Amino acid sequence: MSKRALNKSEKFKSMLDSAYELFERKGSHLVSIDEIVKKAGVAKGTFYLYFKDKYDLISKLILDKASKFMTAVEFEPCKIKNAGDFKIHTKNYIDFLIKFLEENRTLALLIDKNVNVCVEAVIENRTGPLKQLYDEIYNYFLALGGDEDTVGIRLYLYIDMVVSACCNAILYEKPYSLEQLKPQLLAIVGNSIDTEGDRN
Repeated sequence: MSKRALNKSEKFKSMLDSAYELFERKGSHLVSIDEIVKKAGVAKGTFYLYFKDKYDLISKLILDKASKFMTAVEFEPCKIKNAGDFKIHTKNYIDFLIKFLEENRTLALLIDKNVNVCVEAVIENRTGPLKQLYDEIYNYFLALGGDEDTVGIRLYLYIDMVVSACCNAILYEKPYSLEQLKPQLLAIVGNSIDTEGDRN
């Protein structure tokens, strides 16, 4: 990486890190761009070279943190050959998302207001074991007779549902606690694959 590219990368990271620290202390809605650039030690004009506005920064922050967490996560290698395998690995996937949200409450608050950004991070930026798991689930749905568009939409809906529901449970324990919610989430996703298998 060239010195110039390294400098750009450092400025970008500094603004993300500074914003996250301020969001942790004050809440994102109370933090201004002026505070972010002051903490990061960059000019305000520099901010607009990297972000359109504060909401664009929040989107990129979610993407950055979620991608790093997903790269580091470890799953057992998986091969999904039947509904039982699917249910086991879906449970692992839901456990992973819950752990991620519980360990990153400030990020969970940001995600709660920007669920679509988190879902995009999960789908578009998956790597390593997470990519393998996603691909195995995707291919299993295809093998049951779904077309690519339908399978993609279904996986998007599963991820969106899990992220939204878990954010509410973890942050607010409303309308249900995580303890109440998790078995039902697993049942909904598991039952849907049983229904899909019966249909084909």
